[in-house]
Amino acid sequence: MTHSHDSTRGSAYVADRFDRWGSRFRAKGLDSSGIDRLKQDIDAWPDWCRAFSAVGEEHADRGRDALEHGNEITASEHLLRAAMYYHFGSFAWFFDEDERERAHRRAVALFRQAGAYFDPPIERIEAPAPDGDYVIPGNLRVPDRNPNGLDESPLVVLLSGLDSTKEEQHTRASDFHRRGVATLTVDGAGQGEVWYHQRMTPAYPRFVSAIVDRVQSEQVSGLDATRLGIYGVSLGGFYAPQVAATDDRFDACVGLSGPFTVGPVTSHQSESLIEGFEHACKTDSLVDVDRITERMHLRDRIEDLQAPALLIAGANDHVIPPAQTERIAHEAPNGELLYYEDGDHVCKNKAHDYRPRAADWLRDRLVAAGGE
Repeated sequence: MTHSHDSTRGSAYVADRFDRWGSRFRAKGLDSSGIDRLKQDIDAWPDWCRAFSAVGEEHADRGRDALEHGNEITASEHLLRAAMYYHFGSFAWFFDEDERERAHRRAVALFRQAGAYFDPPIERIEAPAPDGDYVIPGNLRVPDRNPNGLDESPLVVLLSGLDSTKEEQHTRASDFHRRGVATLTVDGAGQGEVWYHQRMTPAYPRFVSAIVDRVQSEQVSGLDATRLGIYGVSLGGFYAPQVAATDDRFDACVGLSGPFTVGPVTSHQSESLIEGFEHACKTDSLVDVDRITERMHLRDRIEDLQAPALLIAGANDHVIPPAQTERIAHEAPNGELLYYEDGDHVCKNKAHDYRPRAADWLRDRLVAAGGE
């Protein structure tokens, strides 16, 4: 979907995007020299995806060269960085849908190639979609070590937000691998690869449950997929408790900066946020967007969230009002709140504190869960 004003967005708009997303870029592995170069090269918003893709392909070339010389770790580092450049070139850029799709699919392919050399490596899991002839994809990673007291690794399902994809969750996944916990990063309805087939829908939990069904049926070596946690970020901070309230197989839930009620989107002031919802809903009608998002709430499900739930919020969140996340914590039967008075959206300025705390919290509850 192309927005008519995209072509008029010049250098000031581009500079604002770099200011807004700069810490996110660096956190996911983009190098400072590459970012600085892009700041110089991109004069207008229509050039954004092309420029990011070009830098990504340079790293892909370096990755291929490293593989030819047998340097698999170096190759994986370059291929991962290449995937992230392609991802950030396409993740919130809707000027040309064909170009955006090429960049996104290239990001998926490069990440999968890099993931073969990760520790632990990626195993791609595909589950039949509950509503059509396509698959729900996930990246499963099972570490060699286990938490103390367990013979196999528990599993945490990681969910992205409005503009993210399963590939971007690699840093968060590493928090769990170091603790002996396996991860499954998923694209759900309106996200990543699934977006091509299914727009955003209140029925999101069906997609996660379907891929959990598939993982449990696979009986993966070293994995106890009956000890299940779920962790969502931003809009994923809504999806995680929604899924855990719908599917009682989940033993614990973490939601970071998620809303209790998603819609109406027209109540937001952020132009880029509204555009993101239009894209996820595959419509340029805000009436249609509100019809979808107003049905995305926890009012009739929160009492079913029986699993322990940790909700994390920052008082300086200007994307999702922190009171929305607090409400989930207060109304969930076993909810608790981790609140940062100086935290921003997804508490990225407090990542050094909340990330290890959330990973420990989930690990401890999965170890204590009954399992099979």
